[in-house]
Amino acid sequence: MYRIFPAKSFAYLIALLAVGVFLAIELATEAFGIEIRILAIPGFVWILLLGLTFNPIWRWVWARSKAIPLLPDLNDKVFPDLNGEWEMLLESNWSRQEQLLDAAGDRRKSFDPRTCGSDDLAPLKPMTLKAEIEQSWWSIKMTVTNPAANSPIKESNTYIVMPRKRTENTPPSLCYFYDQTNDTDNQADDPVFSAAACLTYQLKDDTLKGTFWTARQWRRAINTAGKITLTRK
Repeated sequence: MYRIFPAKSFAYLIALLAVGVFLAIELATEAFGIEIRILAIPGFVWILLLGLTFNPIWRWVWARSKAIPLLPDLNDKVFPDLNGEWEMLLESNWSRQEQLLDAAGDRRKSFDPRTCGSDDLAPLKPMTLKAEIEQSWWSIKMTVTNPAANSPIKESNTYIVMPRKRTENTPPSLCYFYDQTNDTDNQADDPVFSAAACLTYQLKDDTLKGTFWTARQWRRAINTAGKITLTRK
């Protein structure tokens, strides 16, 4: 998550902590007669930085940032704390792939997805999955499973995750690449393939929404795409 901050912000933070530690040492020396060498300041600063990146600490700060003087609402103004379990609604265009394949196999049917009306397209195929997000200061991981086992999807795991902080015109977002494993014995399907998604976070309803696209059977031009909605449990 550190990647959402510009490098200069860390320089400012280190300088601020160094000044704070120096003043604390001076106060302790005058009040209690404790002698601490100035050379110890880098060590104290390093310990404080590590402490601030410890998950329980930064999550505590994030959750209470509204009430802390001089701090903005970090969940809203910077980037949300996404840790926890989420219900994933995946809506795939596989139903439209099947519609196209059915038309290709039956000459009596005529179907051209490039020119047909939106009412002629099959509805996106919905699937309910379970997602778990593990977010630390150093990394973000997402694991998706299919407890209901009502589709070929077995599980997926991210290997690159890029958080993007909120700007004046856009909400915070999460873009990631993942490997998906399908439980299938169909020779026209890939048991493992790569995919990507980009989701934006909505604070008012605590959801992540966006689109995904996959490399599933791309050689046969039937790779899938669709919509994803994550709702926190």
